[in-house]
Amino acid sequence: MPDQKRQNMKKIIFAAIVSLILACLLTWPVPIRLNTMLVGHPGNDVWNHVWGYWWVGEALSNGQWPDQASGLIWPDGGTLYFIDTMQALFSWPLQLVFGPIVAYNIVVIFQLALCGFAAWLLAWRLTGDPICAGIALIVYEMSPHLLGQAYNGISETVCAGWFPLTLWALLRLMERPSWKNSVYLSIIGSLCILTSWYYGLFAAIGSLIILSWSAVRQGWLYEWKQVLIKLLCSAVIAGIMVIGPFLSFQNSLNAEDALVSRDPEFVERSLLNHNITDVNAFFHPTKTPSPNLFELYGEELIIVIYLGWLSLVLVFFALFSIRKSKQISPWVWFAAIFFVFSLGPYLNVGGEYLEYEGKRIPLPFLALYKAFPIFDRISHPFRFVIGVNLAFSLLAAHGLRSLLRRRKDAVKMAVLSAGALFVWMELSFASPAQLPIPCSDGKISQAYWDMNTDEEQGAVLDLPLTVPNLERAIYVWNQSAHNRPVPWGLNDPMPRNLLQNRLINTLIQIESTRAMGLPAILPELDLVISSRVLIRQGYRYIVLHEKFYPPFKFRQVANLLKALYGEPKQYSEDGIYVYLLEMDE
Repeated sequence: MPDQKRQNMKKIIFAAIVSLILACLLTWPVPIRLNTMLVGHPGNDVWNHVWGYWWVGEALSNGQWPDQASGLIWPDGGTLYFIDTMQALFSWPLQLVFGPIVAYNIVVIFQLALCGFAAWLLAWRLTGDPICAGIALIVYEMSPHLLGQAYNGISETVCAGWFPLTLWALLRLMERPSWKNSVYLSIIGSLCILTSWYYGLFAAIGSLIILSWSAVRQGWLYEWKQVLIKLLCSAVIAGIMVIGPFLSFQNSLNAEDALVSRDPEFVERSLLNHNITDVNAFFHPTKTPSPNLFELYGEELIIVIYLGWLSLVLVFFALFSIRKSKQISPWVWFAAIFFVFSLGPYLNVGGEYLEYEGKRIPLPFLALYKAFPIFDRISHPFRFVIGVNLAFSLLAAHGLRSLLRRRKDAVKMAVLSAGALFVWMELSFASPAQLPIPCSDGKISQAYWDMNTDEEQGAVLDLPLTVPNLERAIYVWNQSAHNRPVPWGLNDPMPRNLLQNRLINTLIQIESTRAMGLPAILPELDLVISSRVLIRQGYRYIVLHEKFYPPFKFRQVANLLKALYGEPKQYSEDGIYVYLLEMDE
């Protein structure tokens, strides 16, 4: 191997190691508890996503494509395309050996590391300075939005590394239009699309920005013919690779028994009332997210779009100090376009929609939402901010290179280390992101494993019933141990067949009131009949979670269930009480 290639390989390996170490620090202590802890806050989507890894693995082990979730929304089930199917599929070998918790954690940690490494690789290609490119690694891998997605436990939106890697492969092909580079682009681009439809769309938009800028700046030279042929080849190969999963995804959304749907009414309601982009949140240093979903809806989910002032300062330095504007111009356009799209359909400042003559001020996203079928399924436009984060990380690398142009490598490394420390401190104290990223206890009680040894079939009903949807998803995750149907879906409200049961309604009333004791008069006959109805509907177990109740509420519910079903089996260490549902002889 020539000396230059050997030196370049050393730099690549070093950057990969740094990215991995940083990913481990961001997710600490999960890297040393891979089989018990989960990356993500326990009140968020982490349970749904780790369940999805298990569910995909179970289907594959049975020789099936994972598209029918018969064990959810008992007794109906339904069609489902788990949103992170591809990463669950790629990590299936890990799951077979170590289980879904380890597979999920390794994917999240690897993807965080890939984000930093891919941003560094792209910045190195653009700046020619591998040390200054390190600021792109830091800024992108530690972008507040990305950390917010990891906090929310949304594994498919943590895999933002394929996005810059696709752009790197595109630039490589444009500089050296060979068939080998064309294949590289098609494979990397396919992985970007398959791991996240959002980032696949972002990569397509970003590629279009780069190609358009190059065409205008450089003109349609003879070399473009070679580039376009190779690009077309990449697009065709990528299309072939993604068409199957994409059709499966589309069919799952449009199926009559779809467990997850994205109809226009739902998307529009989410855009306007829940997934709001507040312009102030991009720049305002605060630990309180805007909108504050916990204050509005009692949700632990956080929307994080803060850009960070260190990257902003370096971006401004790049804009005013680099004379050769062609080095940074496409990335300025890149940042501007993604910023405008991230604002969503209407202008919102300070949590309020601005109006002109009594009407909300529309933005470009609204036109695309109305005009193109793909955009009318986008319910999280604020995720476009990841494109701004990427552009800022690259511009920051340009700015740092300009600032340290004549400095020694040791000085550059010292400044880079100080920058990393500053970013960590800024995110810790001045952004809604949390460092390290919170984690959840993924251990499942022995109670559920014992159910798996029971040869009698039947569903499992966990209590309390009034736990918020995302926190209640832990009941779905427990299915990976007991392997029995549950009445819950993914983030769905209470199933209708349960609401029609008098016992269930009584339990909901008990959980929702402040009364210190049970009502003096209960509809005993109705409750007895309703308890038998649950058995006839196929329920085998009711599981009572003491830790989710105030002590006096737990006693009320436990006394009622004991009167109906007899003494429960106690798992005192976990605070779990299991009631066996059997018909009287």
